[in-house]
Amino acid sequence: MTAALGRLKRAVRASIECCGGIDGAGASAGRKRSVAGDWNNLAHPAFPPLDCALALDEVALAQGQRPAILHALAAELGHAAVPLPDAHAGGALAASMAEIAAELGDVARAVIAADLDGARDARELGEIDRQVGELIAVAARMRSLTRAEIEGLTEPAPGPRPRGDDEGDERGAGG
Repeated sequence: MTAALGRLKRAVRASIECCGGIDGAGASAGRKRSVAGDWNNLAHPAFPPLDCALALDEVALAQGQRPAILHALAAELGHAAVPLPDAHAGGALAASMAEIAAELGDVARAVIAADLDGARDARELGEIDRQVGELIAVAARMRSLTRAEIEGLTEPAPGPRPRGDDEGDERGAGG
């Protein structure tokens, strides 16, 4: 078994543990106990098929834990698994956060593309600048949403009270 497969196998074992062991993993994935046992065995070459891996990682998510198989597979491919905001849970703010994440990805792609040949030219820098501008615009829309929500939740903070002509110097006459 290669090192990469060994890391994936350990992630499968972590997901099986989240399911309460081999019996729970078999039940969660709709497979026999012996099949889940093979997935759990470091010396056995079997891995859960995609539908079963999803079922195992869903149990971890339901428990508020990290989906180990997903994270291990992403890492082996040179990526990171990042949870997306739930647009239904947070409404406009969550949707704005998803837009910001997408725009940030566009900025990253532009920078990576510009760096591929080791030298940036004016066109590439212009594309980076354009993508950063789009990111700033989306972030500004999110800021306006949060400010509007803040104004709707709180009353204006008391500021300095305007002084009238009839008010004397607070330090007193001798001050």
